[in-house]
Amino acid sequence: MARNNRRKFLQYASIAPLSAVLPANGSTNDFPDKPIKIVVGFSAGGTTDALPRLFATQMSRILGQTIVVENKPGAAGNIATAQVVRSAPDGYTLLASSIGQITVSPHTMNMSVDPQRDLEHISMFGEGDQFLTINKQVPAATIEEFISLVKSKPHTLFYGDSGAGGNMHLYLEYFRMLAGIDIDAVHFKGGSQIMPDLISNRVQLSLLSNIVMNSHAKDGSLRPILLYGKKRDPHYPDVPTVREAGLPDLETASNWFGLHAPKGTPRSVIDKIHRALVQSLKTKEVQEGLVTLGITAGGNTPEAFSQRIARESETFKKVAELTKIRPGSI
Repeated sequence: MARNNRRKFLQYASIAPLSAVLPANGSTNDFPDKPIKIVVGFSAGGTTDALPRLFATQMSRILGQTIVVENKPGAAGNIATAQVVRSAPDGYTLLASSIGQITVSPHTMNMSVDPQRDLEHISMFGEGDQFLTINKQVPAATIEEFISLVKSKPHTLFYGDSGAGGNMHLYLEYFRMLAGIDIDAVHFKGGSQIMPDLISNRVQLSLLSNIVMNSHAKDGSLRPILLYGKKRDPHYPDVPTVREAGLPDLETASNWFGLHAPKGTPRSVIDKIHRALVQSLKTKEVQEGLVTLGITAGGNTPEAFSQRIARESETFKKVAELTKIRPGSI
């Protein structure tokens, strides 16, 4: 897909209303018999926002009911998490999460809820790699040159993350620790809010998804220097993976997105939402959108998703201890 189409897609996904109401397929007493709300914990413009808007359009058609996406940014997505946890367990209020809200924040922030325990985990709906990206004015062309630069000028460069205690904060601190460099953090309320400061060089480094980075990398304003992934991206063949750069421990820093409901939501409702999500991920519209966003489709079962969350929560508990990011420390 052409680069300008990628940019237009994200702009459209950020503002497109999800309000088309179709006739219900069955009794009005069956779920769903009223609009469903999907809460997103970050501001419009990033992948965490664009993905649920993409599949919710198709889920609305499949379920025969309006689906509205609502942004509740703040606290690395945890304001949204708490809102959904405290909602009625009836399937009408769902959470579209990033990995950080579910497996990272419980170990890095003081939270009033426990996402792993207090939510029903429906399915992972997508997963993608991320690029460690620097401003063009930074005098470094490779990850090795960047590390050498920061070592020669400690505490003079800054990285931007999407919220203190979130997965991006943890991943960037883990990089800082493994690379042995002193670079300071600036915390934003979502990935899209980082971009003006990164492009203007007020912060020099961040961790960006394909869709957020692409147009700026192509016009030369930003430079990807490291891929948080296991395989090189064909669009950026010269950018090494973390393992190739001698930082294999960063492979744990994955970037998935999931759908969740309040604890106690009936299994029949969970199953109906899951089926609609899986069907939506198979549609041409969603598959094309996923390619544009640089995301691989998910669709695992609630059981498999819950098991993955449990495993990764243990991993990030250890990483949080290593990086000394813990509740009350940020």
